Amino acid sequence: MMKLALAMYTVYGELQKNLEQTLSTIKKMGYQGVEFYGETRWSAVEVKRLLEVNELEICGWHVEWKLLQSDTIAETLLYHKELGNPNIIIPCLGGPWNVAHTAEENNKDTWLAHAKKMNEIAEQVEAEGMTLGYHTHAHEFEDDFDGITPWNILLEHTKKTIFLELDTGNCLEAHYDPVKAIQEASGRIKVVHAKPYSLEGGIETAVASPVDLNPWISIIDHCHNEHCQWLAIENEAETLGNKLEVAERDLKSIQLVMKRMTPLSKTE
Repeated sequence: MMKLALAMYTVYGELQKNLEQTLSTIKKMGYQGVEFYGETRWSAVEVKRLLEVNELEICGWHVEWKLLQSDTIAETLLYHKELGNPNIIIPCLGGPWNVAHTAEENNKDTWLAHAKKMNEIAEQVEAEGMTLGYHTHAHEFEDDFDGITPWNILLEHTKKTIFLELDTGNCLEAHYDPVKAIQEASGRIKVVHAKPYSLEGGIETAVASPVDLNPWISIIDHCHNEHCQWLAIENEAETLGNKLEVAERDLKSIQLVMKRMTPLSKTE
């Protein structure tokens, strides 16, 4: 049965100020798990303890590419194994942030090289009992190399054991159908980022608001069909008020959508 997590990028500022209080608040909201983002600031022992105290599961951690290279990966894997994190997720390659390559280097061969390196990293991650994933942004669907996109390359040239963490809002930003993307990545949908997106406000949108473009019933239905383990709610809005309150409202909105789904649209 799919569980609901909070993608901690949503409350990143609050998390940096007070890990214990933030986790406690998230638990009280009704979240079942969390997905961390960024470099580690706390010991694995402390994070694991606070997760256990608050009865929260960790569904993954967004780990930067630089921390998965030959000179850093051993220390990275040691931390996450000690924590008990099941999923190490690459948050981004390329894009406007120029992660691992510049705009001038953004081509098919570069992405093929990334795919090869991801396969090598996956073997090391899997050897330690964890799984590697990749989080999508808009550019994986938008960048076109003579009819081939980074999304196509990820689907075709990375190991099937590498799951693809589709971000529904980023997908919509690229004018791509998130339901279609879930279908294309069939068998590789383990964690999905539920992010609101609208034409008018972009990411300045609440989950399931009147302007949110996400077809949530269809998305959730297909996630169930794919035996997706986690729906991780993420909201990057800066104009909707207190971040923790936004996280709580979005959770209630997703829960309401799930409650309203007919038995025919639910798949255990």
